[in-house]
Amino acid sequence: MNLKKRHTSMKGLAVVVSVAALAALAAPFLPTVLSSVVAQTETAADPAGLAPAPQAGRPVTVELTQAVSRTITQTRTVAGRVEPARTVDIAFQIPGQIVHLAVQSGDRVRNGDIIAELDRVDFELALDRAQASYNLANSELQRAADLAERGVAADARLETAQAQFAQAQVQLRQAERRLSQVRILAPFDAIVARTFVEEFVNTTTAAPVARLQDLSEMRVVISLPEELAAIARATPDAFDITASFPAVPGYTVSLELRSFSTDADPTTQTYDLEFAITGEIDPRLLPGMTADVGIAVSADADTGQAVVIPVSAVDTTSRSEPSVWVYNEASRMVTRRTVRLGLPFENDIVVLDGLEGDELVVSGGWWRLSESQSVIAAGL
Repeated sequence: MNLKKRHTSMKGLAVVVSVAALAALAAPFLPTVLSSVVAQTETAADPAGLAPAPQAGRPVTVELTQAVSRTITQTRTVAGRVEPARTVDIAFQIPGQIVHLAVQSGDRVRNGDIIAELDRVDFELALDRAQASYNLANSELQRAADLAERGVAADARLETAQAQFAQAQVQLRQAERRLSQVRILAPFDAIVARTFVEEFVNTTTAAPVARLQDLSEMRVVISLPEELAAIARATPDAFDITASFPAVPGYTVSLELRSFSTDADPTTQTYDLEFAITGEIDPRLLPGMTADVGIAVSADADTGQAVVIPVSAVDTTSRSEPSVWVYNEASRMVTRRTVRLGLPFENDIVVLDGLEGDELVVSGGWWRLSESQSVIAAGL
């Protein structure tokens, strides 16, 4: 019985091996065979060989929506913060003892005003030593030059005197520069935000002494969500942006874009934009104050109207600029049209340029379209 089962198993194994071997031999010819089978199948289905291939121009069913022109009063408010045009922490370039701190927090300074001063004695002594060495080296150089001219001294003595004079000259310039650095002067008109040191303490190189804020131009920084940041980046004139300040009642200003950070906050997925305050700055306004920034659509100045379409109608994937597909009722075809977008709200978005306000646009299925594509309209 066992012998019979073993014989049967051996026969089965032989069959498997044979089939595998045939499959291996036939593998190079499988693509040709399959192609032939497909061709024969297609011929059988269409004996005349006239079966049409899929055509790019075959009508595609899409959803259409009419662009409308209407009054837009939508405004979005975001929180902002007031910042100076620049903030600088100033410091001494040399170490020493501070003997005079000329400013306090809140002081206003002009370009060139003294901020702080170090004890000068050691630096004046160093300058006197450098001056004496310079005078001596200069005398030695003159003497060596006279002797060399008369042929009394060797040229080597003149070369040594020249080198010593050059070294003394450098040391003198260094001592003069270090003495000039015992004072810190304001590099621009500013307000002293804070001081970091007191008088009669020793300070080291680059240790901050005071923080200066340039208030010649005040700025407002806001963080925008990605859908608004994309529009602000592409078309910064798409919005009318104003700011008011809770701490300064009655003061409202227009803002002008200064910079756009493309480094998104990984947590909130927002982008920082910096705006300059235009017009006269209220003296009550201070850096660090909060701002309520209103972002409104720039509607037509004459009519107050703006063209609105569904957000789903905007093709933002195929080109660097947003576009929409416009339907022609006479030809029943669509063409792509580049548009300039404004502020989105709810499920719609404002179109600033590119549409008149009475066109039919594809609001669903545009990803299947090509230029001058015939379509079957739906949705109206």
